[in-house]
Amino acid sequence: MPVHRAVVAAVSMAAGLPAYPGATQAGGGYCVLPDHPAQSGPYLVATASFLDWIHPNPPPAEPEPEGAERLDFAGFPNVSALDVTGPRGRPETKVIATFTTNVDKVVTLTSSASVSEDGGRTFGPSGPTPLRESPIELHDGRFFATEYYLNRTGPHTARLGVLTSSTLEDGESWLRSEAVLTTPGDLLPGGAAHGAPIQLADGTILITAYARYSDTGAYQAEVYASHDGGRTFERRGVIAAPEPGFAFNEAAIEQAVDGSLVAVLRHDGGRYSTLHQTRSTDDGRTWEPVRGLRLAGYDCVVRGVAPRLLLMPGGALILSAGRPDNWLAVSPDGLGTEWREPRVTYHNRDGIVDTRGSSGYTGLAAVGPHRFIQVFDNCKLPGVRPDGLLDETACPAHGRFEFGGRYAVKRLLFDVATPGRRLDLAALRRRGDLRVTTDMRWTSPERPRTGPGGALDGSTGYWSSAIARGRGHYELHFDRPYRLARIGLSLRPGHPAGARVYVSKNGRSWGEPVVTIKDRIDHALRYDELGRTARHVKIVTEPSAGCDAEIGRKCSVLNEVELFT
Repeated sequence: MPVHRAVVAAVSMAAGLPAYPGATQAGGGYCVLPDHPAQSGPYLVATASFLDWIHPNPPPAEPEPEGAERLDFAGFPNVSALDVTGPRGRPETKVIATFTTNVDKVVTLTSSASVSEDGGRTFGPSGPTPLRESPIELHDGRFFATEYYLNRTGPHTARLGVLTSSTLEDGESWLRSEAVLTTPGDLLPGGAAHGAPIQLADGTILITAYARYSDTGAYQAEVYASHDGGRTFERRGVIAAPEPGFAFNEAAIEQAVDGSLVAVLRHDGGRYSTLHQTRSTDDGRTWEPVRGLRLAGYDCVVRGVAPRLLLMPGGALILSAGRPDNWLAVSPDGLGTEWREPRVTYHNRDGIVDTRGSSGYTGLAAVGPHRFIQVFDNCKLPGVRPDGLLDETACPAHGRFEFGGRYAVKRLLFDVATPGRRLDLAALRRRGDLRVTTDMRWTSPERPRTGPGGALDGSTGYWSSAIARGRGHYELHFDRPYRLARIGLSLRPGHPAGARVYVSKNGRSWGEPVVTIKDRIDHALRYDELGRTARHVKIVTEPSAGCDAEIGRKCSVLNEVELFT
C-alpha cells in the first residue's frame, strides 16, 4: 500500500521465592508469562477496570479497518498523570495519553493526545500534540517533556527538543526550545531520548538516552543531567555499554524507595530483544554491572522492549514491558530487587508469529496512591519498505488477530493490593465525618495544592503537601473510634525529615508517641504498625533547614498521610 500522506516518524521481598504454579519457559530458555491470571497474588495486581479504548474514540463497530481507516495510525503510547487544580482549587488529576500517528520510520514525528479528567477511566477525543514522551511536573511548577531524536551538532554535542508548559488547566500550551547535550565521547549520528524524565530532590533533571560512539559504533544506554531547568544536559553516566554483537538502547530509570536509581533496559542482538537491569547509588554517575532481568519463580530469559518503571505513591515499584504481549510485574517493597507476580495484561495474537500484534510499547502512570493506568497499542505501526510501500508484516491485514488488525490505543487500570482497609480521608472530610485542625497552612498562588488538604489528596507530588514554617501540628478528628492498624506517612520528599505520631480516644490525653521518625528521607509513603483504637490522631512534624526560599529558612512538610483499619 503506498503511503499517500506526509506520514512522519515514530519509533519508535524476600529471596528464595517458590516457583509460581504453571511457571513455564519458551523454547531457547525464554519466559512465557501467565496469561490473564484468574486470581491476583498477595501484592497486586488486582484489576480495577475493564479494557477500554483511548483511540479511536468512539470505539469502532468493526475490528478490521477498511480503506482509509488502515492509515489511521496510532501506536507506541505513553501516559502521564499530572497534579492540577479544578474549580475552587479542588485537587484533580489530569491524565494525558499520547501516541504516535505515523509509520515507524526515522523522520519527523507526529503525535496525538487524549485527556482523561476522571482518573483514566474515560478519555476524550484525541487531537494533535507536540508531546512524544510523557511529561512530568518540575519543582518550579512547570510541566516538562523531551522530544525523541538526538541531533548531533559536533563530536561531543547534540541538541534535543524540550517542551514546557506553565499551565494545563485550560488546554495545552507547550513552549518548545532546544537543550544542548554534551558528552565526553566521540559521538556518531543517531540516538534518541527514551523514557520519562525524573527530577531529584536537589532539582537535577535526569533523562535517559541511547547514543553511538566511534570506538564501538553500537548503541549504549546513558543518563544525562541538567542543573539549569532543562536548558543544558551533561552526560552523567553510562548505564550499559555495548558488547560484541549486542547493544543497549531503550532504558527506563526510576527512583526507588531508598533513593537509589533502578534501570531496566533493552538488549538487542539476539533472536529476541531481552531486558536487563542495573542500579545506581550515586544519582546515576556509576552503575552496577548490568545483568539479565529475572522474575521471581522463573528461571528463564525475559523478553521485551521499551521498559517502563513507576514508583507508586504507596511505595510499590511497577515494571511494564512487552513484545511478545504486554505485561506487568511488581516489586512490593519498592526496591526493584525482586519482580513478583508477572502477568500478561494484553495481547493481540494471530497464532502464527508470537511477536506480531501489539508493539509491546506501553505507558504507566499513577492515578491514585495505589492505582495506576497502563496504556498499550493493538497493532505495531507499519514500517516503509525500500519500494515505498507499507511494511505491515507485524500486523498484517489477514483477519486472524484476536482483537483485529486496527491501529488503536487501549488502557487498563490496576490496583496494588494493600493489607487492611484504607480509610478515604479526603472523602470522610468532605462528608463531615473527619475534621482537620492544623497550623500547617502555608500556601501561595503559585502552589495551589499546598495547604491542609494537600496531605490527604492521594498525591506524593512535591508541592501537594501541608507545609508549616517551622514545627507543624496536624490533627485528625474522626466522628467515631477506629481500630487503626497502620499509618502511612510521606514527609518532605527527598529530604531528611522527622515526625511523631500520637493517638487519643478523647482528643485531650495523647500519651507517648506511637511512631517516631528521625531524619528519614521519603520518596513514597512509608508505613508503621499502630494496633490502637482511637478517635483522634496527631502528627507533629519537626522543622528542618534548607527549605525552599519561598517558604523560609526552616519548614516542615506533611506530604501525605494514610490510615488503615
